[in-house]
Amino acid sequence: MADNPGLNAPASRALATAPAGTTALGFPIGPAMAAPAREGQFGLFEIWRIIVKHRWVILAGLVVGIGLAALATILTTRMYRATATIEINAESMTMVDMGDGQKAVPLTDPQSLQTQYGLLASISLAERVARELNLTAREDFADPAASPQSKLDQAASKISTNLKVEPVDDSRLAKISYVDAEPALAARIANAVAEGAISSHIERGLDSNAYARQVLEKRITDAREKLEDSERKLVAYAQQQNIVSVASGGEDSSEGQASQSLDAASLAAANQELSVAQNARVAAQARYNQARATTTTETLQNPTAQGIRSRLAQLRADYQQKRNAMKPDHPEMVDLQSQIDALERDLRRESTSVVSALAAEYRAAAAREAELRGRVNRLRGAVLDLRGRSIQYNILQRDLDTNRQLYDALLQRYKAVGASAGTGENLISIVDPAKRPGSPFKPDPIFNGLVGALLGLLAGLATAFALEFFTNTVRKLEDLEAKLKIPALGVIPKVEKGVLLTEALANPRSAVAEAYSSLRSAIQFATPHGAPATLLVTSAGASEGKTTTSLALAQNFARLGFSTLLLDADMRHPSFGVESSEGHGLSSILVGASTVSESIIRTSIPNLSIIVAGKLPPNPADLLAEQRLPQLLKELGAWFQIVIVDAPPVLGLADAPILASLCDRTLLIFEAEKVRMSVAMNTVDRLRAANARILGGVLTKFNAKTSGYGYGYGYGYGYGDEQQGIAKTKIMLPRHK
Repeated sequence: MADNPGLNAPASRALATAPAGTTALGFPIGPAMAAPAREGQFGLFEIWRIIVKHRWVILAGLVVGIGLAALATILTTRMYRATATIEINAESMTMVDMGDGQKAVPLTDPQSLQTQYGLLASISLAERVARELNLTAREDFADPAASPQSKLDQAASKISTNLKVEPVDDSRLAKISYVDAEPALAARIANAVAEGAISSHIERGLDSNAYARQVLEKRITDAREKLEDSERKLVAYAQQQNIVSVASGGEDSSEGQASQSLDAASLAAANQELSVAQNARVAAQARYNQARATTTTETLQNPTAQGIRSRLAQLRADYQQKRNAMKPDHPEMVDLQSQIDALERDLRRESTSVVSALAAEYRAAAAREAELRGRVNRLRGAVLDLRGRSIQYNILQRDLDTNRQLYDALLQRYKAVGASAGTGENLISIVDPAKRPGSPFKPDPIFNGLVGALLGLLAGLATAFALEFFTNTVRKLEDLEAKLKIPALGVIPKVEKGVLLTEALANPRSAVAEAYSSLRSAIQFATPHGAPATLLVTSAGASEGKTTTSLALAQNFARLGFSTLLLDADMRHPSFGVESSEGHGLSSILVGASTVSESIIRTSIPNLSIIVAGKLPPNPADLLAEQRLPQLLKELGAWFQIVIVDAPPVLGLADAPILASLCDRTLLIFEAEKVRMSVAMNTVDRLRAANARILGGVLTKFNAKTSGYGYGYGYGYGYGDEQQGIAKTKIMLPRHK
């Protein structure tokens, strides 16, 4: 043990034969060893975690909401709703038709229905109901000390407030509902509103008919006077202009109108003939000009010309045929040439005669056009003269016809209004009268309970999320990476109640043992040689699981064949003890009272040795700051493959930063949902300020089902258990026999 008491042969061979670029166990060195830097995500899983964690808060909110809803239901006055169903018929408006008298025109349906809905909910109808039912005498509707008009206004206002008119979809039905504390009164008021609407409509019809008769009488008088005046003006103007009315174009047509229509027809016919003549003249002129310039269709189709042309073609063919055998001066050839010349002269004369015929046709067409043009000009003058004299006459005639039609229509409308007075169709009819309700409309226990439950549930959820986000603690691995910027190496579950931690570590199949095995593998992946030479294990405060983590890692590395030393560097609250240690320990080594060999104690666990803290010195920080500690760590690193140093907490003490600056790697332990984020950040900052090489962080005592947060945290860490009131028990390790 003097040379290397902890290094065994298998582990030495593993270190010596490990290939370059791999750890001692064959793990690759490189980016795969670094913990991935992930940002914190807030997804469905996180929401479910918060809900499960604060389930009692949410359940309390739900119970409180239901309770408040039940209380409100009990204290609320019972209200009854009575409903009457009415039918609103299509409304039509009688308008004046200039030809057939009166004409019923249906109003736009949505417009008519909305008007009736407004009338049903009007204040005037509410006042009518209040008067008919004498509601002004009831204290719950009007103040007894108020004036009569004020009582009526108060009663009508209450009726209008509690009244509701609801149309039935896709129909002309409407429901009139009234809500009141008395069920019988609610039914009476709903029926009174429906009956009052019918009576109001009848009264409005009678009033409108009386008013219509008065208006029509005045308009008829005015129309009669205008009709007589227009007749006198028409007769006077006809006498002045010598215009005599002739009933040739209809019963009301005048002579001027008939003559005007005849002249206009003659002018139209003449214009049509002129257009035809112009087209004929243009066509004749075109044929004549074409015939003068070249051979035309008329020339080609002339029978005489066709015969000459046929004979000429035959002679020319014979001439060409005989030309090969005879000379041109041959008598037969001379005779043929003479015949050809004679036929060509005949053809030219025939063509000249065709052109002459086309010229004669063109001159006839031009003369016809000139004659028709003169006739059109004469008719145009006559028409313009008649129109000029008939303009005023036609104006007066139209005025007379309009006044006569208006007068006749007003007379017919006046007779129709007189005949239909009081017999108009009632637009509103009652389908189902309101009946006394048997059960209250408000409050609705089920609805109130659902609303209370929903509001209570929302309040509980809001409280749960507020507790979650305003209590800023280290809760999950993502917090280590995203907020503390250190790799997350593992998570250790919380031991169930009734199970000792030592028993959980002793059982290799337990969740805690599996978690520490996973942490050991993560450390191996994160270090070049499978394990750091010296690994410092510390935490922000006390009781976060650093001592348990140190022991579990030491046991795991020892089981893998690593020569492992567990160094208890907590000389304020020693965590480990060994029977018959004879006072040797870290403190005695640092003061020179013991040697390293004397202080190393082999345990019953193969490959695992331990150096306890020893006697408690009065100044642990000063003792750790001496030059002996770096030499000791270097010497231990040469004897053992891995030295795990169990250090005091970081905050409030100088021990951990001193040790972290001397060790190869530092492992930070955080208890889940206990350490505040500010405390964790301060811990990381202090270690980095001491040039510590932080390997990563571990989350301990993690409750998968989530538990409540710890709100208080003490930083004190004095001497002895009695000074701090901490019931801390040393972990006793058996010696190697």
